[in-house]
Amino acid sequence: MKFIPLIWAGIRRKRSRSILILAQVIIAFTLFGVLQGLSSGVQRAMDATHADRLYVSSRLRLGSPLPIAILARLQSTPGVVATTYRFQFGATYQNDTAGFPIIATDLDSFIAIFPELKVDAAQLRALKQVQDGALVGVETMRKFGWKIGQRVTVQSGLVRKDGTGNWPFNIVGTYENTEQPDSTVFILTHYRYVNESLPGGRDTFALATVRIADPTKTAAIEEAIDAQFANSPNETLTQSEHQLAESQVANLGDLDTVVRRITGATFFVLLFATGALMMQSIRERTPELAVLKTLGYSDRLVMVLILCETAALCVAGAAVGLTLAARILPLARSFIGIGSVPLIVVAMGFAFALLLGLAGGSIPAWRGLRLRVVDALAGR
Repeated sequence: MKFIPLIWAGIRRKRSRSILILAQVIIAFTLFGVLQGLSSGVQRAMDATHADRLYVSSRLRLGSPLPIAILARLQSTPGVVATTYRFQFGATYQNDTAGFPIIATDLDSFIAIFPELKVDAAQLRALKQVQDGALVGVETMRKFGWKIGQRVTVQSGLVRKDGTGNWPFNIVGTYENTEQPDSTVFILTHYRYVNESLPGGRDTFALATVRIADPTKTAAIEEAIDAQFANSPNETLTQSEHQLAESQVANLGDLDTVVRRITGATFFVLLFATGALMMQSIRERTPELAVLKTLGYSDRLVMVLILCETAALCVAGAAVGLTLAARILPLARSFIGIGSVPLIVVAMGFAFALLLGLAGGSIPAWRGLRLRVVDALAGR
């Protein structure tokens, strides 16, 4: 602890240079935290998929409407034990630009297939008595300050029969997601309410979910479902939950490779920039380091002081950068269902910061170790 004032004095000696190093580290670790957080969030979502759930959509394009009449055939497929469906569209509230999804469905079958959605039984019973009733995710409730019993009107690009995009809902209850607490952003409402409010294109759904009895027969059941609608106007594409997640991630490209290349290039440049600035600092402080050695500081101690100075700047910058990343990452919640930087990413960040500090300060520290007092003070 008694050497901290010396480390602090080295950092403060030329504040502009220290601020430049700190700014570079902050930017690098903000980028690292966001990208690694996205990658970890996607991987965590992939690992959390359920093997007993299959998703049926139009083979033409995910989200294209399918007639609700085909649900009976899905339910009768051998190996299928339960079926539900959803009609989904986006909405906003007042002046907020961040949208959230609205899912119109049969709530009993939907919650039965998605048991991770926890709903109070009394609220679910009350919901059945309200035509325009809705269950709202706790995150959305908290964001807008809504209360149970409140009537809200959201805006959507989906036009109603009255020619407007205003959709009123009575909030009857809330739900939580026990597996992904940060993903409770959508509104659940009755399918019949949305269906009867549309000017056209009724009695359709965008995505059906079926639960199967034996996950080892996933491929056979997928083929059996799709074979029923082959060569028809409503050809289907059936995928497991894992396959659906993979296809959505594929739209983003090879995320892992992108993350590794960007963070690797950023740290590589940062390593040289930090090392160059520290070398400049040591050259300017050569006489001061010689005085320390004259006063009895050993070569190794001078080297450690330089390494600690660089590591302190890197760790401090990493702390600020990861904090900024934790503030930025929730903006991607609607895409990956994650609202915070995972602890493993934080731990990796601080470990990389320490390694970066040691690597960036190694050459300046070696120069401090080899410094000869006579040469440093020659001509003074």
